[in-house]
Amino acid sequence: MLLTLSFLCCLAAGGFFFFGRDWMRSAAFPLAYLIFMVPMPDAMADALETASKYASAEVANLFFHLSGTPFLRAGLFFQLPNITIEVAQECSGIRSSWVLFITSILAANLFLKTPWRRLALVAFVIPLAILRNGFRILVIGLLCVNVGPQMIHSLIHRRGGPSFSCFR
Repeated sequence: MLLTLSFLCCLAAGGFFFFGRDWMRSAAFPLAYLIFMVPMPDAMADALETASKYASAEVANLFFHLSGTPFLRAGLFFQLPNITIEVAQECSGIRSSWVLFITSILAANLFLKTPWRRLALVAFVIPLAILRNGFRILVIGLLCVNVGPQMIHSLIHRRGGPSFSCFR
């Protein structure tokens, strides 16, 4: 992490030294965007995963209510008619949400002109990621209820990609 950060600082210093302040001002966004090369610290990833996991469980709770599915909830555990599921750390979707966040910053810079519109687009990504994760929990839960509890061990869950690989 520190090696990558020191490389970016060296790159910025070299840009100022060789190209000058005016050129660096015009390249401010691409240079600042390179900060995403720096790996996310483990403590930050853990905190974001935990927050996303609890928020996703809240959204899944709402979706289960709206679907009319009978269930009991205790924290991150959902007791459905024929299975108990736990919203696991993998359900946070933090990696895919992080990519969506980074992409929204780029898209906002490329396609939107005013700062408040750019900020609105980037801020919209956070609730969108939580809704997506809550929906994934609902889908796999409903599959377990309506198709059978074996769906938690099926290829759809284990190898169905990031959209279904989030329960233990």
